[in-house]
Amino acid sequence: MSQSVTIHYTPSQHDYATVLRLFFWQRTSTKISLVFLVIAFGLVAYMILSKGTSPTIFELVWLLLPPLFMIYIIFIQPSRLARQASQNERLITEATWEVSEAGLQISSRFDTTHMDWVSFKKLVTAKDYYLLLRSTNNNAFRFLPRRAFSSAEEELFLELVGKYITRG
Repeated sequence: MSQSVTIHYTPSQHDYATVLRLFFWQRTSTKISLVFLVIAFGLVAYMILSKGTSPTIFELVWLLLPPLFMIYIIFIQPSRLARQASQNERLITEATWEVSEAGLQISSRFDTTHMDWVSFKKLVTAKDYYLLLRSTNNNAFRFLPRRAFSSAEEELFLELVGKYITRG
């Protein structure tokens, strides 16, 4: 017996900003960059404290890089991209997701897209959203706000997705 669930929702600018923050945080490249910047920050702070003189411009730049990187990743970039998304009518129109054993079909008044389960590598579960990460493009994902589900729909969605992709 084939199971399926249908979900309707309209994404907002806030949705895009939030899921972009989640997406950036879960990326390995973001974490690696942050680790290097924190190490550099620690080394520069140690050098400044150990020499006992005023920091040079170079040292000040390295002290500011980690916090500026965090501000960029958490606030600036997601907000900028979300503003762009909210100006694209195709991205903020109501979408219908049909999730079944055959894959995922997303329909709007503009078009319909079918994706097989092999095109996804991971489901990221957050407090308010689900992110389906693409397997062929590490910079691509689909998202669903959890508010779009009834509890029964959400259970069936997780059951179907769990059969085909890993949850993280």
